[in-house]
Amino acid sequence: MRIGYIGLGKMGLPMARNLRAAGHELIVHNRSRAKVDAFAADGGTAAGTPAEVSSLADVVCVNVPMPEDSLELLLGADGALETARAGQLWIDFGTNGPDTARRCAEAGMTKGVEYLDAPVSGGPSGAEAGTLAVFVGGTPEAFAQGREVLDVIGGKIEHFGPAGSGCIAKLTNQMIIASVRAANAEAFVLAVKHGLNPRQLYETLMGAFAASRCMEVDLPNLVLPRDFSARFAVDLLLKDLGLALEVGRQSGVPLLATAQADAIYQEIRAKGWGGLDAAATFKRLEEIVGVEVVEPADG
Repeated sequence: MRIGYIGLGKMGLPMARNLRAAGHELIVHNRSRAKVDAFAADGGTAAGTPAEVSSLADVVCVNVPMPEDSLELLLGADGALETARAGQLWIDFGTNGPDTARRCAEAGMTKGVEYLDAPVSGGPSGAEAGTLAVFVGGTPEAFAQGREVLDVIGGKIEHFGPAGSGCIAKLTNQMIIASVRAANAEAFVLAVKHGLNPRQLYETLMGAFAASRCMEVDLPNLVLPRDFSARFAVDLLLKDLGLALEVGRQSGVPLLATAQADAIYQEIRAKGWGGLDAAATFKRLEEIVGVEVVEPADG
């Protein structure tokens, strides 16, 4: 299959590599030309614009962080729509609002193109391993057409309904992890303030009802070793929370916990920490209280 891949970032590059390793022909485009040339040198075709990608590909994948980026790459000048043709499939792996997904789907229909919104979760390690959770929206026909691609990049793939449904499903994930990370930070900072060993508490909680994937990843890998370099940055989580809050307003669904989490992360960004990992909820509360959730000296 000839697959176009636009966006070779932390997630997109390993996903594109996995598709190439699965035997597909890749046509790639990225704002940074160096990444395109490096990818093509190992096998693949470099493209200068999204329109060029679309002219060569049966399936066009887009993997960029912002909704406006997806709209530009698919529908803008030199975008995929300019050279799209009937029978082509677009798969957008970015986390967008459902309105963006529906707009892209409707535009694709004018050329006979099917569209899937298919945001993913699992981080760069999941992208490398091909074990991502994939939240899919689109027609049943589009889902069937895209399944060969999705099976390469995902370990848990679910079709939730028409275009936009995948985005809503992914936003629920972001709402939950934002609130859970804020609660984890409060719990561990409180415990350390009272002299508890955070490693001991972590190991106990992971066997209790409070255990979560966020705790499992954040505590041993980021918080205790004091490494807040971004696996998933505060700025990107705030983008997702903003999208979720907008969907809540449009739907008449009060999202009180999400709004509180958004306020916490807005404060973190105001500290100049927007580029840090979303686990920086710990760092901000530690600063306020004057303690650190750190690996004990005795291990």
